[in-house]
Amino acid sequence: MNKLALITGTGSGIGKSLAKLLLNKGYKVVGYSRTNNINHPSFQFIQIDLSIIDNVRNISFPDNEDGNVVLINNAATIGEILPFNKKKEENIISEYNLNIITPSILSNKFINTYHQKKLILNIGSGAAKKAIPSWSTYCSTKAAIDRLSDTIAEEDILKLKVFSVHPGIVDTDMQRRIRNTKEVDFPLKNQFVEYYETDQLECSSIVARKIHIIIQNPEKFNENILSIRNIELS
Repeated sequence: MNKLALITGTGSGIGKSLAKLLLNKGYKVVGYSRTNNINHPSFQFIQIDLSIIDNVRNISFPDNEDGNVVLINNAATIGEILPFNKKKEENIISEYNLNIITPSILSNKFINTYHQKKLILNIGSGAAKKAIPSWSTYCSTKAAIDRLSDTIAEEDILKLKVFSVHPGIVDTDMQRRIRNTKEVDFPLKNQFVEYYETDQLECSSIVARKIHIIIQNPEKFNENILSIRNIELS
């Protein structure tokens, strides 16, 4: 059976690790991002800035009517790590576009493109559950991703499963950006430096393996908001 994965943000971090893992599992993978260093015969790279909505609206998904399909809305940005009154209007728009408008549009396209059994995984965050100073757009858009996932699931669309997956604190470029932020702009900086120095960051390849468990067994998960920490590797 043909297996197709559509993944945003495959240039680095969780998206890249997921793409490489699924390629090794026999998937055809289409990666949507600004950069790429994956070279595999079953990988198709679409170079795109997903914060520009006209780009997103022009995306056409490939045919795969005879196989399994999964959409992984992974691309996101923490944006400017600044108190809200210091943020620029154009950056607020760009951050909202990438983090919630783009995955909403892509989910809608995905549902209406494929008529077989299908799965949407939105990469959420624990930041959806609480206010973190200087992360205003990130917290609010991740909360929106959770509610989007919950609401689509409540609509009980035929042959569709949808989850928002909270990966935890992962060793990615985003974490490096957080650690390099000025403390005057981000009062919790030292807490994130401590996460790094005490080896509390999870490897993106481990997160990818746990997400693969969800992809393999979506019917085993009854809740729509999932924490990677609660998934055990066999």
